[in-house]
Amino acid sequence: MNAIRTVLLTLSLGLALPAQATPSTPTGAISVAQVVDLIRRSPTDNAARNAAMAYLAGVGEATGLLVAEAGRRSSVTITCARPLGISSTTALAALSRTDKGTWDRTAATPIVVDDMLSRAGCR
Repeated sequence: MNAIRTVLLTLSLGLALPAQATPSTPTGAISVAQVVDLIRRSPTDNAARNAAMAYLAGVGEATGLLVAEAGRRSSVTITCARPLGISSTTALAALSRTDKGTWDRTAATPIVVDDMLSRAGCR
């Protein structure tokens, strides 16, 4: 339970995006545009780097916890051939495969999680 609280705290603190940040999706989800913008600005902008790393760490840890908990709590078992992993490079590559015209309306997290699961060979 403490791990879940840590993830939620990290996400809430780390995703306090600067005023000039791109908008969330119409439903309030973190958009592809937001994450791409943060990752691209992170080499020269400490606030962007901190927000991007907090987002990626939160998504990575939450995904790992959910995969582990699915095996413990349900009849559905998720098995992965390789360890789950995430980086700004892999996240940017996955997000960049989406149609750029929809970046401001597309939620980033499902794309990043799908990419993590695919690269780890989870099924």
